[in-house]
Amino acid sequence: MVKISKKVRRAGLLAGFYGVLILLLLTVVSSYIELENVKQLSAYDDGWDDLSAFRNELNGMGLDTGSVVSSPLLLSEIQDPSQTVFIIAGMERDTFSFPHFDDDGFISFSDEDGYSSAEVEAIIDFVKANGTVIVMDDFGYSSSLGESLGVSFSGNALFDTVYEHSLDYNYVWTCIQDNPCGMDNDTIDTAALGIHPTWAIENTRSAHPCLSWDQPVATKEAAGLCAQHWNPSTGLIEYNGTYQLLLNGPSTLEIEIGKKSPLATPNVQANSSREAALDVNGDGEIWAGDEQNAETPDIANQNFPLYAEVCETTKCKAGSEGRIIFVADGSLLSNALYDYSGFNRGDYGETTKLIPINDNRKWAIDLIAMALVDAEREDATLEAQGQVLFDESRHPQNALVGDGYNMVYFLLVYFTSEAMAMLLLFLALFVTFEAVLIKKVDPEPWRHVFSIIYYGFGDAHRYGFYAEPKKIKQVFLSKIRNINGLTREEFDSMPARELQSLIKDPVLEKFVFEKRQYSLEQMVTIVKRVKAWGAGSKRVVV
Repeated sequence: MVKISKKVRRAGLLAGFYGVLILLLLTVVSSYIELENVKQLSAYDDGWDDLSAFRNELNGMGLDTGSVVSSPLLLSEIQDPSQTVFIIAGMERDTFSFPHFDDDGFISFSDEDGYSSAEVEAIIDFVKANGTVIVMDDFGYSSSLGESLGVSFSGNALFDTVYEHSLDYNYVWTCIQDNPCGMDNDTIDTAALGIHPTWAIENTRSAHPCLSWDQPVATKEAAGLCAQHWNPSTGLIEYNGTYQLLLNGPSTLEIEIGKKSPLATPNVQANSSREAALDVNGDGEIWAGDEQNAETPDIANQNFPLYAEVCETTKCKAGSEGRIIFVADGSLLSNALYDYSGFNRGDYGETTKLIPINDNRKWAIDLIAMALVDAEREDATLEAQGQVLFDESRHPQNALVGDGYNMVYFLLVYFTSEAMAMLLLFLALFVTFEAVLIKKVDPEPWRHVFSIIYYGFGDAHRYGFYAEPKKIKQVFLSKIRNINGLTREEFDSMPARELQSLIKDPVLEKFVFEKRQYSLEQMVTIVKRVKAWGAGSKRVVV
């Protein structure tokens, strides 16, 4: 039988521990980082399905733009939410979380709800502080945020007769008005177009600030966020509150009536046509009847909500109240739809499709103006003031390093937002302090100090840096000199035999006069004798 030494066993245990730790870390990283996922709907990429045209135009107007790459928990750090718009577009992954068992019994490191409860709370608190949030999603991961407010994404593809026939059925029209859009053969019926149900109504608390502005403006630049409504011949802001939005592969919203919510009741402001249908079983075909069953699993011939607004209160006052806009299409502001002229020119790559004129850009800029302009203030201005933040935390990064950085950053933000985390931080600092204390450089010689409190308590190896025979000897000699009331000169000139007579301890005499190596355990024994030596003597101070 082979006997394994303690040293080998310890090394094996350490190797096993670090092996398991590395395996766990690799599992966490692999669950968070998606190397094969192509990033889209990012405000910082220039593909046809990204949002760079929207962000660049905001910058050109003088607005500050930024991104949240870790977690929406950072919204709590914003000093002025009323001058901030937070945009969520096409979430592509769930939130990172602590290890837990999923429904299949496997360990998972992500929550399927997209945002954690703490993140949802941070977003809602941001809205309560008069912030504005735009959520554009379809089959993504923002359900936890919507469901907390009585709004959820069905996750089913929408088929509608009101689609752009020059493209295909994936491009669906919707109008922000009280009634659905109408079609005249294969085009939008202009006779069916109406105005925004709240923004374009005069003398209402929620009327758009560009509508409420009644002062002439000299230049288009001075018109600021209302510049698209500026009439150069009159110098007036002539607001037009009609919006025909073009969606690309939308889903639908589901509104829960009577939902207990921290905000007001959702207000649906855009619907599909009455001939629309939902592909519930996801087979790309519509089979619908009088009731849902195995043969007719899909739903048809209903108005499906596509656009809803949730305000802080039922008043929903423009410019002075927070709100969340939900749109059942993550690509509403993609470069192809927002900058359709540039897309048709080939600015985002060669294309055989031509995107028709739409009001996606008009709606987006008016929404930013509605959030950041308060026409009723005495110092009201139309100049672009404020910031727009894009949530990049749910978009995979193209680089492994970038995604890894975001994961670490997310964990730091997540922990520092919790009360328990502060306790953990304190414990970490305490452990670090202890490590520094134990591993610190040997202190300066202690000539007149005798406070070796650690010796004789616990593991001698823990305080090995004190086990210096030379230093212990110095301390002991200082103790002898002080107890006997001798000056330094008197003590240094004392003969060895006289010093032996003062010690009167054979073990300590050998320690003082013999030069040899001592183990830690032996030094502990000597220190104990040094501490006990002279206990009954009276110290004389000279």
